[in-house]
Amino acid sequence: MSSKPIIRTDGLSKRFETVHAVKDVDFSAAEGEIMAVVGDNGAGKSTLIEMLCGVLKPTDGDVFLRGERVEFDDYNDAQEAGIGTVYQDLALAESQSVAANIFLGNEPTKAGLAGRLGLVDEREMATEASAILEQVKIPVDPHAAVRSLSGGQQQAVAIARALQFDPEILIMDEPTSALSIEGVRNVLNVVNDLRERGITIVLISHNIEEVLGIADRITVLHQGELMGVLDADDADREDIVLLMMGGSEDDQVEEITEAGAEEGSTA
Repeated sequence: MSSKPIIRTDGLSKRFETVHAVKDVDFSAAEGEIMAVVGDNGAGKSTLIEMLCGVLKPTDGDVFLRGERVEFDDYNDAQEAGIGTVYQDLALAESQSVAANIFLGNEPTKAGLAGRLGLVDEREMATEASAILEQVKIPVDPHAAVRSLSGGQQQAVAIARALQFDPEILIMDEPTSALSIEGVRNVLNVVNDLRERGITIVLISHNIEEVLGIADRITVLHQGELMGVLDADDADREDIVLLMMGGSEDDQVEEITEAGAEEGSTA
């Protein structure tokens, strides 16, 4: 993992009329790391990532990609710049096949007149879908209807759809929510594999234990403000919860100092 940021923000803010959803946030994720973003409901996690992937425009502040300031008009701009996103609701067409969902809006067409007419090459689409699904390493039949899949398999389809554009950064919003234990394990294995391939993962999650087990660093938000960035190897649940509730990293130091003083007085 490189220590060089591939994406960062400077004073990023977003207001919705009287609501200040994100306030002056300096965020960064390094090349090939898993950066988790945690916070309670209303902390600003979704608003932050929607600014990173072009869905929302910042009210103030800047986004930098590979050191260059960028502005995205929409999701497609961010995608072309190398940022993929897997949303919590997955946005899958359940009546369609796995292959159709992976290439939704970007289907390969047949050559010749059929191609000019925009007829989908079903065989080519299934072949390419299988190749992308192999990267995800969760067994899924490209011909199966999405509605017949388990939650973990549907998550795999959503990830595969994002991977077809070869993203350098993949934003994942609550990828393990509502999954079985096996589904969670499979999806976290996929996340780990993607990191090993050098893809930067921005992982939004409410599950602190999962975050501590897989993330390299953890960004903690509270009511739109950045409370701290922790190294996962050095953090524990109490550290994260304190920041999520609006405490500061200075509070952590004070608690440790006070605890040490109490132990000394009772020795």
